[in-house]
Amino acid sequence: MRLFSKIFGSDSAIKSGMDLIANTGDALVFTDEEKSKQKIELLKAYEPFKLIQRFIVMVFCLPYVGLHTAVIIGCIFGADWGAISTMINEAFGYPVLAAVALYLGGGAIPKRYR
Repeated sequence: MRLFSKIFGSDSAIKSGMDLIANTGDALVFTDEEKSKQKIELLKAYEPFKLIQRFIVMVFCLPYVGLHTAVIIGCIFGADWGAISTMINEAFGYPVLAAVALYLGGGAIPKRYR
């Protein structure tokens, strides 16, 4: 009898196996409430990354806007700083674009493309 219980499992092992299968089947189907709870948990886990995104945006955008402001003020007072403005755009343009796209465009991409 002990050999058969090792091969086929005892009653308690069979019962726990059936419970495991039943619980797994329940976990495969998500209700709308479970999906919304998972979304809230995901947003809570994402909060630290929003902080670093804000930091990245500030690191690139503040100098970009500050330098362009200085160029605009210089042009108002008669300076010809068009070449400097071009250099600012070449140096900071794509990093600023990437940082702003990362910060603002997080939910803009549809799920089917992720």
